[in-house]
Amino acid sequence: MRSWLLLAALLPHAALASEHGLSLGATAVILTNGANNKLSPRLGLEAAYTYGREAWRLGGGVRWVPGGGGSLPAEVYARVLLTPPSGTWRPAVGPEVGLSGLPINLPSRGGLPNELKDEEARRSRPFYVAVHAQPLRFVFRSFTVSALEVQWGTPIHQPGSALRLQLGLLHLGVVL
Repeated sequence: MRSWLLLAALLPHAALASEHGLSLGATAVILTNGANNKLSPRLGLEAAYTYGREAWRLGGGVRWVPGGGGSLPAEVYARVLLTPPSGTWRPAVGPEVGLSGLPINLPSRGGLPNELKDEEARRSRPFYVAVHAQPLRFVFRSFTVSALEVQWGTPIHQPGSALRLQLGLLHLGVVL
């Protein structure tokens, strides 16, 4: 009998309607491929779309990092996030995969030969995988605010060959 009462208490949360959301924000991306490379944050802008249902949010977006160098200093990504379905504070965490136009091979302070740098550039692939966390995400009626998001990732082709660290500074959104 107690299990039926518990199920009845949780039922309103399980029957949540789906929601769509749009957000814009500022981010800082740090890329490195070894101890000899200087870590320098690159500031950028991010636009994202999410579709949420119960505790899951599926989404994707675009990041533009104008000081990032490369032929197209932008990234396209998709992510799946697990988040509490109700309440004002709704932290989220989950995997992200993306296609990055930002160069991983940064100028080296160690004086490596140009041939080695060129070989590293040829081996670089633009696909990455990361863990994305939004510990300070809040929902106020139809608006969302997220600050100090953290993302840690690496290229898919050679995990561990480079490190990607992203800090989401501030994201503002609307639930449609």
